[in-house]
Amino acid sequence: MVKLTNNWYIACTSNELKNKPIARTILGIPLVIFRGNNNKPTAFLDRCPHRHIPLSQGWLKNHHLICRYHGWRFDERGICQEIPALCQQNRDKKRNAIAYPIIEQDNFIWVYCQPDEIPQSQPYKFPCLYEKGFSTFTWQMQCQTSLENAAENFLDATHTHFIHTGLIRKDGQRKEITVKVTRHIHMVEAVYLNEENISGWIYKLLAPGCQSVISIGRFILPSIAQLEYQTDNPNYKLFISLFLTPVQENLTQAYGVATFRWGLPNWLGKIIAQPLFYLAAQQDKYILELQSANINRFQEVNFTDTEIDIMRPHINYLLQKNGIEKNSDRHLPKLEKTVKMRV
Repeated sequence: MVKLTNNWYIACTSNELKNKPIARTILGIPLVIFRGNNNKPTAFLDRCPHRHIPLSQGWLKNHHLICRYHGWRFDERGICQEIPALCQQNRDKKRNAIAYPIIEQDNFIWVYCQPDEIPQSQPYKFPCLYEKGFSTFTWQMQCQTSLENAAENFLDATHTHFIHTGLIRKDGQRKEITVKVTRHIHMVEAVYLNEENISGWIYKLLAPGCQSVISIGRFILPSIAQLEYQTDNPNYKLFISLFLTPVQENLTQAYGVATFRWGLPNWLGKIIAQPLFYLAAQQDKYILELQSANINRFQEVNFTDTEIDIMRPHINYLLQKNGIEKNSDRHLPKLEKTVKMRV
C-alpha cells in the first residue's frame, strides 16, 4: 500500500459521528474521532499515552475525551487536562494525545494523515454538488481489496460486459472506439469517443432519448476514481465519484457520491438510479474480493497487461509520484496518447 499521508481522506460520514467516540483506520493509522467543543470533529491517534488503551473505548464529558483505564482527560487539541489520581497537576507534552487535522465538509468527516501539521490544502470538492438543477445521493461500501485494484475496477470499461452484463454494457453489441488518455501531475483522464450509445439498461433508463454519450474516467490524487457522462442533451449530466479511503493493506472503504441533472424530475432519477448503482457496486465487490483471495492464495502479483489496460499504469505512476513535481518535470508536456478498443 502506497501511503500518501500528506493528504485528506474521508474517515466517516457526518451522520456516523454523533455523541460517542468512534474508531477508524486510515492508511493503517488507528484513529479515534469525536465531536469536541462547539460540536466540531476531533481526531487523535487511538492510543492513550499512559498505558496505550484505545481512546475510542472511552467516553465524552464536557466535550473532552476520557480514557476508560485511568480516566485521563483530553481536550480537543489533545492536551491532557486532568489525571484524576495525580495530586499535583502539571503540563507535560508527553502526556498529550497525538492530534490530527480534521474538517467536516460536504457531510463527510475528513482527516489529514500527518499529525500536528498545518495542511497546505483542502479536502476534495465533489463536482456540481451545490449547483442549481443537480441532485445527489451517496453510499458507502468496504471491500477486501487494494486502493489500486479498486480504482482500476471502477474505471475499467472492458469488464462491464461480463461483471455488469446488460446493466452497463452488453458483450454482443461491441463497437470500436477511440480512447484519448491525458495525464497531468495530479490526475489521469480517459475520454471515450465514438461510443454513441452505451448498450446497458442504466444508460437507457437514465438518458432516455439521448442520441450520443461521451464517458470520461478520471483518477485524481490521492484516491478519487470518477466517471462523468456527457450527452447531446444538456439536461442530462452525471458524475459518479468514488472516494477510496485505504484502511490498511488490502482493505478499502469506498464512499460514493452520484451528482446528476436529469431531463425528467430528479427525484424520479434518484429512485431509478440508486438500486442500479448499488447492484453494480455489489457486483464489483464480489469480483474484487475474488481477485484478492486468489492473490493471497498464490502470494504474488504478476499481472499481464495489454494496451487496453489504459488506466492502471497511470494510477500506479501517480501514486508513486504523489503529485510531487520535480524541477526536471516542469518543462515536460503533459502525457497524451490515443488507444483503440472494442467496448
